[in-house]
Amino acid sequence: MTETLQAYRCERCGAPLEVTPESIVVICEYCGNPNWMTDIREEIYVVPSLSKGDIERSFKQRVAEDFDLRRIKNKISIVEVNGVYVPFYFVTVKVEARYEGYKKRRERVGTGKRARIVTKREKVSGTLRSTLKIPILARRSAEDFSIFELAEHFRHSKPELIKIQEVDWKKIRLPVLNTEISSEEARDMARDEAGDRIREKAESKVDELIEFQCRTKIVNVSPLTLVPYWYLVYNYGMAQYKAAYAGWSSHLLAIQEPVMAYHRALYFIGVLASCAIAALGFAFLRDLRVALGALIFASGLSYALGRKTVSDVRIERG
Repeated sequence: MTETLQAYRCERCGAPLEVTPESIVVICEYCGNPNWMTDIREEIYVVPSLSKGDIERSFKQRVAEDFDLRRIKNKISIVEVNGVYVPFYFVTVKVEARYEGYKKRRERVGTGKRARIVTKREKVSGTLRSTLKIPILARRSAEDFSIFELAEHFRHSKPELIKIQEVDWKKIRLPVLNTEISSEEARDMARDEAGDRIREKAESKVDELIEFQCRTKIVNVSPLTLVPYWYLVYNYGMAQYKAAYAGWSSHLLAIQEPVMAYHRALYFIGVLASCAIAALGFAFLRDLRVALGALIFASGLSYALGRKTVSDVRIERG
């Protein structure tokens, strides 16, 4: 936990609060009262969370059903299970962009032995429109193992929301990460991210982007929403691994699993196959550019599989 810089107490129950210079609202871990560090007051909603036991049962079910984990289930032991509420704003942004650039086009010129491939540049332009719902983490930093997956699962599953005043905090008793970003800051951050996303889409349409104009409009900003996030640490052998869950549904967001001997063998076979692709490309492909493309692809695949071969941990997304 962050070191308390000054003695603050809950306005309702008098319990001590852990406050940092950037804190905007601090939820009391004893009574659930929102203590605002600014004059601005906002609505706060809470997603009801499952219990620690529910998360443990979900993990044990995963171990029993997973192809790899069930083979070592007798050697797996749970070390700890912890939950926390993560604050989010969900910002809906309408974005429109106009782009212009060059796209390369390859043509065959001539016939017979004099035929050759030439590359031409064609000027293209277009307009992109989209409405994006962007999650903004309402603090400067947080556990990043699966925070993105947590926000995405929230958007798609649309769980029940309760006003914080209606929550029985004595039953929940989960710590809450301090909110350090206001709704106005969340608006600006969402605008920037929407612009970046639409720019990436424009760049994918051309080989060289020469002009890009973007307009964004904030359609809606959700109230500050506290989303339950659970993580479980388990032992296998001499190492520890982590699994992360959405607290309202026990949906597995991501899990670290040990790399077994047969995984390493498969990765190594993949490395050899990648090398073979590169060799065959140079041996049988007459077009030098295509051969170089095959080499680059095979090298990238070989590098990725090689890293997995020497790694002790692999991550599976839920």
